[in-house]
Amino acid sequence: MHQWSLSGTGPSVSEAMSRISRSDGGKARKSRPMLAIYLTQFGEPEKRLKVVDVPEPPAPTAGQALVQVEYAPLDHHDLLLAQGVYPVRPELPTAIGNEGVGTVVSVGPGVIEVCPGERVLLPFGVFSWSERVVAEAADLTVVDKSISLEQAAMLTINPVSAGLLVGLRDLPADSWVVQNAANSGVGRSVIVFARERGLRTINIVRRAELVSELHNLGADIVVVDSADASARVREAIGSDPVLLGLDGVSGAATALLLDVLTDGALLAIYGYLSGRPFTPDPDVLGTKNITTTEFWMYQDEFLPRLPALNAESARLVSEGRLVLPSAPVYKAEDFPEALAYFRENGKVLLDFNPHRA
Repeated sequence: MHQWSLSGTGPSVSEAMSRISRSDGGKARKSRPMLAIYLTQFGEPEKRLKVVDVPEPPAPTAGQALVQVEYAPLDHHDLLLAQGVYPVRPELPTAIGNEGVGTVVSVGPGVIEVCPGERVLLPFGVFSWSERVVAEAADLTVVDKSISLEQAAMLTINPVSAGLLVGLRDLPADSWVVQNAANSGVGRSVIVFARERGLRTINIVRRAELVSELHNLGADIVVVDSADASARVREAIGSDPVLLGLDGVSGAATALLLDVLTDGALLAIYGYLSGRPFTPDPDVLGTKNITTTEFWMYQDEFLPRLPALNAESARLVSEGRLVLPSAPVYKAEDFPEALAYFRENGKVLLDFNPHRA
């Protein structure tokens, strides 16, 4: 796996640590050009992520664009980065944030890819937890303003990961793909991307009330994880092969995927929602000749495909064929409260536009 080492794209770190007091939840704002959320050291996010005042980035130079960040998610992968266990390890202190949506403020000489006022997705390598960022204009994806800011902010990781995962094997039409974490952001996107590519999905969930919901999204088979789940899947698909499995849970949940997969299958591990390591039964892997791979969307081989998948994800959302799970919005200055909510309930969106009511 490629180890990325990125530097922040905003102001110098020596200028960045004019801290906002945590005693009032970050609401006592000092006079400042711009607010950001900085990682000061790798470790516990509650202690190492700070709301800070920083100078605004300099004017964009040739080929660059200055972008006002609108919304940026707070998600599990952001905290993995903060803890130092994500493949991205930037020089500290720096803003972090792995995805987001913004509005182009100005462009440097020679820029033809974007114009001021356009809505754009922030690319990999531009950390989004800052009011304004500078990015290479060629790396920005313009999205139609018919897509809400909330949906646009979540386009570049979960849907794109799903598109890459579904394409890990060149499968013929009507082939089956089995996944756990089917109700997650990635899982829901897998259902849509698989259908776009003529594939069928077997989706494992933990709650019965999700069955009809995922069927409405386009899932072919939805089963609740239980002792007889594998038998129920086999009853539904007969002797059809299942050659691609997507594991976003790991731990004990992997066993069911291995039961469903058939000889010569590929099992891709992309998440650890169970908090447990990937420890499959080696006898099962050997008997079924199953290959396993760890997936990370920013591997070198995938990078050239990201812009097209960003655009496809935006198109699917604009057409109403992909609806990303909603998330509550917190002002960026209220980051401590947002983090507390995330710990209890899951993804939130951080609002970095200081002019929004």
